[in-house]
Amino acid sequence: MSWPIRPAAHRAQAGFTLIEVLVALTILVTALTIVYSTVTTTLKGWKAGTDAMTELHHSYFVMDQIVAALRSTAFFDSAPHLYGFRLEANTGGKFPADRMSWVTTSSAFLPVDSPWADGLHRVVVGVERTSEGSYGVAVRAMPHLSEEPDDSEDPWFVTTRVQGLRCRIYDEETTSWMDEWEDTNAVPSLVEITLYMDAPEPYDPPIRMVRAIEIPVAPAVTGIVSFTESDL
Repeated sequence: MSWPIRPAAHRAQAGFTLIEVLVALTILVTALTIVYSTVTTTLKGWKAGTDAMTELHHSYFVMDQIVAALRSTAFFDSAPHLYGFRLEANTGGKFPADRMSWVTTSSAFLPVDSPWADGLHRVVVGVERTSEGSYGVAVRAMPHLSEEPDDSEDPWFVTTRVQGLRCRIYDEETTSWMDEWEDTNAVPSLVEITLYMDAPEPYDPPIRMVRAIEIPVAPAVTGIVSFTESDL
């Protein structure tokens, strides 16, 4: 008994050709590349979002402390030169590094054991270079009757996430924002504070937080009434 011989064409169809294997591998590699790219992009976006939220968390804290201290500004006509608002416009690193000081009753920024936490004191807030070479929000506190801020003692750094600070004063006469404040015997009615933070990605623009803050005691000093949104 003899068995039938399978034709050669039928034997060739029993497996995969080299071309079919290469096509399958190409499709598989392409699919894996797309999946990897999607996962990488998603993780990168998630990390950037998390980093941005971390930066904003620090900036919110700093801004809240500045708002609390400014809204508790104290001023007395008996010695205006001792209670005036002072502003130094500086540049530190790639961001503005202004420094401002005023007399306040707020315990904002102050450590729990600070001797100035429960009374009038002059607070100095600005951006300075740390001992490690980076920039951060630096704070000093001193007696409210100090003629000039005392730089002999090292400041405490609230955060190095916020690396820039800009303060502008609203000029009622020109209805514009000014970078300088020369009337150190008075208190401005409205200030604009801008905080700067590095962007999560190298080529992205920096993160900024801007807020206009009205100082309640200022109208009694300057005679300027409170502002409304239409004035700004």
